[in-house]
Amino acid sequence: MDALKTSAGVDEQIAPAGAEAQPSTRSGPLGRWLLLLGSIALVCIMACHNIGKGEFDYYIDEAQHAVTGLFVADFLHDLPLRHPVQYAYLYYAQYPAVAILHWPPLFYLFEGMSFLLLGPSVVSARLTVIFFSVVLLYQWFLLVEELQDSYTAAISTAVLGLLPMVLLFEKTVMLEIPSLALCVGAIRHWIRYLDQGRRSSLYYFGLWLSAALLCKQTSVYLLVFCALTLVVTRKWKQIFSRDALAVATLVAVLAGPFLVLMLFMQGKAVANDLGSHRMSGWERIFYYAETLPGSFSPVLLVLAALGLLLAWRWNRRGQASLMVCWILAGYLTFSWFGQKEARFAIYWFPPLVYLAVGLLTQFFRVSSLRMTMRGVAAVLVALLAVPAWSQQRPYISGYKDVASLLVNQYHAGIVLFDGPVPGNFVFFMRALDPARHFLILRKVLYADDIRPGENSEQLLHSREDLTDAFRRDGIRFIVVSENLAIRFDSQRILRDQLRGDQFQLLERFPISSNEASWKGEQLLVYENKQWT
Repeated sequence: MDALKTSAGVDEQIAPAGAEAQPSTRSGPLGRWLLLLGSIALVCIMACHNIGKGEFDYYIDEAQHAVTGLFVADFLHDLPLRHPVQYAYLYYAQYPAVAILHWPPLFYLFEGMSFLLLGPSVVSARLTVIFFSVVLLYQWFLLVEELQDSYTAAISTAVLGLLPMVLLFEKTVMLEIPSLALCVGAIRHWIRYLDQGRRSSLYYFGLWLSAALLCKQTSVYLLVFCALTLVVTRKWKQIFSRDALAVATLVAVLAGPFLVLMLFMQGKAVANDLGSHRMSGWERIFYYAETLPGSFSPVLLVLAALGLLLAWRWNRRGQASLMVCWILAGYLTFSWFGQKEARFAIYWFPPLVYLAVGLLTQFFRVSSLRMTMRGVAAVLVALLAVPAWSQQRPYISGYKDVASLLVNQYHAGIVLFDGPVPGNFVFFMRALDPARHFLILRKVLYADDIRPGENSEQLLHSREDLTDAFRRDGIRFIVVSENLAIRFDSQRILRDQLRGDQFQLLERFPISSNEASWKGEQLLVYENKQWT
């Protein structure tokens, strides 16, 4: 692979052997910063549109990410250094939606600091994701710039950030954008190390890799990427060194302890979670290929395929192979795990964008055609930006109103909750109750192991069991969904009992949403008149 000759982070375009030299496309300092800031600002404006609208509703994960960030914020505020484990158990007992051991802690550290600075709210949580979006776009701009030029980098940055699936995760409190941002940073420094052999790049790679592994377990595909690039470039000697051993030790020290703890404490639950939506047979091989046109973009996918086929003309030798390694690493890793989740394809969106945009901005050598196609690339950004402005995340609203009623009118009490997205209710009960006078119960009737499935267990079996639970636990308030699909007899028993004279219906709260599955849903708030 030819050396990627860069200066001050801006690439000097070098044609492959036997090809006509391309005109210089280096941008001056002012132009470069305008391209960098303009592309990032465009994406952030789209991602922040309606940032305060709705609550947490993406899968069940989004609400759990929010509550876990609140736990970290409270931990940083209280600093229970003498009894941290007991603090965590008591916190979960009061706010049962914390998932600190199911996912690594790095994102929650940033989210917790956002809550401390800005207050606990949906906006504070979403701004944390926006912060990681800026990291992603900045690192991606630098990577493309080092491989091509500033203009290609700006177009690639805008296109990547405005893709519908990427924009969706920029608007939701999920770990895809933070994880992808850290992975792109790691890949950038790994490519620099392979090309230049600089020790600093290797150590930076180790830090980015550690951060990625401490953000989400899916970042393990980076190891597959590194292995594939070593096979392609044949630069095995660069990992058989003291520095490489030192970096491996660094990663083990920084990321290893928590990952091992997570394996022992949550290994079975994680395995059950993975098995709950696992693929098998041919589907395991072809699932992502079949879903990619819908999750990425058919037009960009065609351009990426053409960009790869014609890479010999517009790309320096070796660069396209690195992008193929990136795509293969993601595809092979998630296919091997058998995860039937179209969103995981987001981890190899960047190289597809690189191939598609690079074809438009770099393929043509004739000056007039080259400028025309660069204009077409800019039009592509505009075509993505127009629908991006009106794109909405899945949202619900109404849970906050329930929490506000309980906190502001009754000031304290134990609340039994039975409804969808319990973490969303838990978040607002804590966010609106700084004195922590309420306690939420959501595992009185039944318990699920991460996701509903064969490991779910019913805990109460009769009307007498439920009556004993009300008396034993001192339950004063009951919040139930009106149209929730009943999975256990205990849920039916509860709703039958709420119609009796012992309970008073305080208020109905309709749930507004842009999802059809929530149509007609309401949360009913009851008070137990015999609470003790």
